[in-house]
Amino acid sequence: MAALAPPSAVAATRTPSSSRRRRTSRLRASSSSSEERVVLEMPADSDRRRRSIAASSSPSRRDFLLASAPAAASLLLPARPARADDLFCGYYAENQSVTPQWAFKTPWSEGFVDVSNATKIPDAKTFLRVLGSQAAASEANHLPVLCLHGGPGLGFKYMEACEVLASERREVASYDQIGCARSALKPRLSDGAVRAPPPPGTFTPELFDAELTAIREAAGLDRVHIVAHGWGAMLALDHALGPGGGGKGVASVTLISAPPSYKRLIEDRVASLSAPGFRQDYAEVLMEGDAGAGGGSALSDAGRALYDKAMAAWIDARVSARAAGACYEGLRVGGAGEGFGALRNTPASDVGVRSSSAVWKDMAGGKMFAVDGALSDWDADANGRLASAAESGVRAVKVYRGENDALSRDAAMEVVDGLARGVMDKSGVAFEEVEGAGSCVHLDRSAFFLDGVNAFISAHDA
Repeated sequence: MAALAPPSAVAATRTPSSSRRRRTSRLRASSSSSEERVVLEMPADSDRRRRSIAASSSPSRRDFLLASAPAAASLLLPARPARADDLFCGYYAENQSVTPQWAFKTPWSEGFVDVSNATKIPDAKTFLRVLGSQAAASEANHLPVLCLHGGPGLGFKYMEACEVLASERREVASYDQIGCARSALKPRLSDGAVRAPPPPGTFTPELFDAELTAIREAAGLDRVHIVAHGWGAMLALDHALGPGGGGKGVASVTLISAPPSYKRLIEDRVASLSAPGFRQDYAEVLMEGDAGAGGGSALSDAGRALYDKAMAAWIDARVSARAAGACYEGLRVGGAGEGFGALRNTPASDVGVRSSSAVWKDMAGGKMFAVDGALSDWDADANGRLASAAESGVRAVKVYRGENDALSRDAAMEVVDGLARGVMDKSGVAFEEVEGAGSCVHLDRSAFFLDGVNAFISAHDA
């Protein structure tokens, strides 16, 4: 594990191959919680709802969701029984461990936050989930973790293993970005009117930053650690270092596969197609597939079939070798809204596909290997902001890169070096390259990654 170092001597480590063997994780071995699951049914009227909150003996973020209705939260989903094979995307099964009792007893809440004002999208509701006891976390002086998924166009489901961090008496909050997965834009508004398709250009980095600020306000996440992957890492930097000030209260940031710019990310993706061992016909069809509307839409039926095989092979080699597993099915271009990236074994719906595709189209032009969309000019160090991390209140940043990631080591180090220019806290900024992992380090090396994150954020709770 990398030892965090001051900016003058950034820790850049590589996980030795000997550490790739399975081992007992500190997180897996943690003791179970004695607290029972908190289940608050949605009352029939607001008075009964307020009395339900007042009567709750164990405060949780569910209280924030309820208390903020109708201005912010609009609905709580009914509790569902925990299943060992579905918890945390199979984290415990993957790491050859029995699912501990805390996983079944830890309180959790789910609901929708109305982000219409923040996003300027009518009747826009973002799915939010919080796992863990706020009371237990406060007693332990542990700040909550807020997870930001990648894409654009995916949902949080593929990052669900990060909820294992709740085993350490900590809250873990996650949400599906608006338009994605369980936050898909429905075809009808709440008043029954038909929703007009969002006009081109609706989804932008600025919109998702505004949504994130609204989510934190609704859930009372005033001070947090952020763990983010891919596009989510880009959003984390926008949020924590942006001029709007919405990112105040971010204690630390863990970035997985964070590019220095979108243009550099695309350059590295294209370069990865020429790597030894990757079929030339696969490389050619992936580049051809970005023509026109992207996503292979301009290809013939035969070309599209080859494109799908090529994309699956590229994802397996560069994104995650576990992307074909039951919980990660559909971790691919654009996600699939209600289905892949949302609920396990739930077929993708037409509504979900249309909604997430609109996000993917606006943000990336629907393309993987060409610069297009609202992200075209995105730059991690815009106006030299990386050096201002400490001024923004961020005390420490850790950057992870999987050795098989299409994003090159040199590109990842540009982000690290930019952060190191600033005068951060004593712990500074650290970089770790992880063997046996693609872009999704949290999937390919989940136990190793979560042990490291737990140690990192625990050092910065104060």
